[in-house]
Amino acid sequence: MLEIYFVRHGETEWNIRGIFQGRSNSNLTEEGVEQAVKLGNKIRNIDFTKVYASPLGRAMDTAKYIMGDVKKEIIPIEEFQEIAMGKVEGIEKNKFVQTYPEEYTAFWNFSEDYDPSAYGGENFQELFSRIESGLQRIIDENRAGGKILIVTHGVSLKVIFCIINGYGIQGLPNEAIPKNTSLSIAEYSEDSGFKMKVFSDTSHL
Repeated sequence: MLEIYFVRHGETEWNIRGIFQGRSNSNLTEEGVEQAVKLGNKIRNIDFTKVYASPLGRAMDTAKYIMGDVKKEIIPIEEFQEIAMGKVEGIEKNKFVQTYPEEYTAFWNFSEDYDPSAYGGENFQELFSRIESGLQRIIDENRAGGKILIVTHGVSLKVIFCIINGYGIQGLPNEAIPKNTSLSIAEYSEDSGFKMKVFSDTSHL
């Protein structure tokens, strides 16, 4: 049995300013660091077989603060980077909606018809394919089971949980985005596949 602890990165400077991050990075706030440390204290006694994180700075930093003085390699997992937002990365939401109103609405409705080609973004079909590859990588690299930690991003986690719950891309509008440094836990076995156990637990905050 494989037990996977999924964590969204801590609060960032762009989170509180309402700026799209995507593949661009924004540093953790003091609150974001504190959130990660608190989660680390909560799960301190769990002996993780492996620790993975999106290679983006906010996720890697969150993983480091969670692990604290525990000496464990943090393995970058490219497949779990945040959705790429192209030229709208680094701009505030009001500028996004003024410049690309149709795309803005389709994005926040998590519509299958969302088309970010005007600004070089990644659509949801591309994101789903990438996330599915990442989940398969996790399965392949952890056939022996154990407990693993994965730190990633809000929209990426939304897609991960759609896949785990068997909803597919059609379920994307109804799947919630977990909160910063929330803990979600899923199990995986070869016989029964994935099963969600905990979603967006913030009891450590």
